[in-house]
Amino acid sequence: KNNFIHEYSISPTTFSYQLPNKNSNLDDITIAPNPLSYLFDNTGTETSYSNQLFINKLNLDVKNRKITSVRPRNLKLTSKSFIDDSLYNPNYGYFNNNDVEIFHLDKPFDYAELKDIDEFLDTWEKKYDKYSSTNRNNLQLWHTPTELFQPYYGEAIARYLLVNYKLSYYPYHDLIIYEMGGGNGTLMLNILDYIKRVDPEVYERTQYKIIEISSKLANKQRSQFVEQLLKLKSFNEHNSKIQIINKSIFDWDKRVGDPCYFLALEVFDNFAHDIIRYNNLTGQPYQGYVVTDENGDFHEYFNPELDYYCDLFLRLRENGEYPQINKKKRSFKNSLRPAHPLDEFKFKKLFMNQVFPFRNQLSYCSEFIPTRLLEFFFILKNFFPNHSLLSSDFNYLPNSIPSSYNGPVKRSYHDQVITANTYMVNQGYFDIMFPTDFPLISDLYRQINGKVGKIESHEEFLTRWSDLERTTTKTGENPMTEFYKNVSFF
Repeated sequence: KNNFIHEYSISPTTFSYQLPNKNSNLDDITIAPNPLSYLFDNTGTETSYSNQLFINKLNLDVKNRKITSVRPRNLKLTSKSFIDDSLYNPNYGYFNNNDVEIFHLDKPFDYAELKDIDEFLDTWEKKYDKYSSTNRNNLQLWHTPTELFQPYYGEAIARYLLVNYKLSYYPYHDLIIYEMGGGNGTLMLNILDYIKRVDPEVYERTQYKIIEISSKLANKQRSQFVEQLLKLKSFNEHNSKIQIINKSIFDWDKRVGDPCYFLALEVFDNFAHDIIRYNNLTGQPYQGYVVTDENGDFHEYFNPELDYYCDLFLRLRENGEYPQINKKKRSFKNSLRPAHPLDEFKFKKLFMNQVFPFRNQLSYCSEFIPTRLLEFFFILKNFFPNHSLLSSDFNYLPNSIPSSYNGPVKRSYHDQVITANTYMVNQGYFDIMFPTDFPLISDLYRQINGKVGKIESHEEFLTRWSDLERTTTKTGENPMTEFYKNVSFF
């Protein structure tokens, strides 16, 4: 019996297989003859429509299939579904991995006793001692500003919520807070502790609900809160303020009509994206799919028929402040944004068609579009119509996937950061992260929810809402405002 041998010289992105339009045939996507295509076509490697019969016979999409404990084979998914399955599958998804741990301080830093940022970093490194070298080698260890700067970071969020609540809803409505992706539950405790200490009357009217897709983290949040409550006198009274909801926000089906605040800190970066490539001659968008064959290898192909959210995203973007297809509608501020795949010179596109025949006349650069975030905005509109959103995330991430517009892959493995050059990696092993285009999502949010948002840098928001003296070192440096330069608040 001959065992199958994987061909590692060919990556999942080497060939851009594509389907023709519904009313066209395969001849319409056959590339123009050139020396490279002739060489490969005559040595058994078709450059235009290899695997078309194989692709068409597979079941489409993960939506209606049963969740299994093993990674699927003989299946094709949209890129968004593939990434979603890689991150959130309850059996093998990255966020349900038993080795995942969020770095947590036993007690806050005493900034007044620290000389400068260098001493802060040295002290921070010593805090790792509780994660023994043996355990750390097996951990996916995350860091968040909530944990690193507790309780002061959480108190800044609480101060923002308290001021806006008293200006907008007090005393006619309760203070209802929803947090998506609550981590260890530290932000929840910091916010509730602050409100109880500063305004006991508002605290009596406060409800705090965490929506957490990870079962492991949901259980951790419950245990954290119970441990904290055991130190308080009136256990039953405070216990009634918290609710941990272990489900995906995308499965939400209950309408919340009351005014509420919705916190989404460091969650947009893990929202799955769809992939779009554009025809170099016509500019027509093609949606990306991932095929997993019977050997577990990944293949990428593109379809001109866009699904609902891909089509909607492109329409909203063209109707908004940052159009890409209709260059006549572009404003000056749009011209200052990073170069888009459609911005390449026509001569360069034609040249790339000849040099890289495997791309099938599609743009060399793939665009990752935030269709999952688009779905989230519609959930806010339909189920939380009176919400006020506060979010924070990365506006830039280094080590992006080569030849991509908006998408890196990063993994912590054995306490090291390892990057990959494609999102098509073994499901559950990699933390697939995306930067957030805040000007664009602000415009999308306005079109969907009819509300105008405000964008501030990490430093601007914390300078406005935090007690800076509590996080200032002896030399006047402030790690909380000087770190996370690539983070914005919306």
